[in-house]
Amino acid sequence: MPDLAYMLPRLILASQSVARRALLQELGIEVTTCPTHSDESFELSHPAEVVAMLARRKLEAYRKEHPAYTLPVLCCDTLIFFEDRLIGKSEDRTQAKSQLLDFSGKAQQVYSGWALWYGNKIFCDADKALVWFKQLDEQDVETYLDTREWEGAAGSYRIQGLGKQLIDHIEGDRGTVIGLPVEQIQRILGEKA
Repeated sequence: MPDLAYMLPRLILASQSVARRALLQELGIEVTTCPTHSDESFELSHPAEVVAMLARRKLEAYRKEHPAYTLPVLCCDTLIFFEDRLIGKSEDRTQAKSQLLDFSGKAQQVYSGWALWYGNKIFCDADKALVWFKQLDEQDVETYLDTREWEGAAGSYRIQGLGKQLIDHIEGDRGTVIGLPVEQIQRILGEKA
C-alpha cells in the first residue's frame, strides 16, 4: 500500500493544530494551514460519531468559506472518552489539574475524527486509541501544568511533548492520540482512492 505522502504530497490542513501539522510534515507532506471556524456543539453521544461529525462540519465550513481550492483539504477533531463522559480542552489550569489527576493510573479512549476532500470525493471516519496513564501524584501534575503544554489540548496533555512522561503506554495509532489517525486515513485512501 502506498504511504500517505505518496497519495497526498501536498494538502491544506484546515486547523491551527501545530501537532497535526508537525505530524504531516514528519511524513513528508507539504502542509498549508488555513484554520476554519465552525460550530463545535453536538447532541450525539457516541464519541466516534461526534468527532467524525465535527470534522465533517469543519470541512463543510472550509469549503463554504473557500469555494476555489484544488489541493486536498483535511479537517480533524479529537475528544477523550473517560468514565462515560466526553472530554475536550480544559477551560483553565484548575480543570486541567483535575482531569490529569482523574486519569492517574487509568486508561482513557482517545477518538480522532477526520474529513478529507480528495480527488473530488469526501472521505470521513474516526479512529480510537487507548491511553494508559502512569500513577501520578499532585507534584507530577503541577510540574506538567507549569509547562503550559496542556493549553488547548483535549484532556489537557500532549503525548508528542513532555506529556509523554505522564503516559505508561498506548494501544493503537499514536497519530490518533495526537489528533490525526494516519494509519486509518492511509488504509482507507489506499482501498478507495
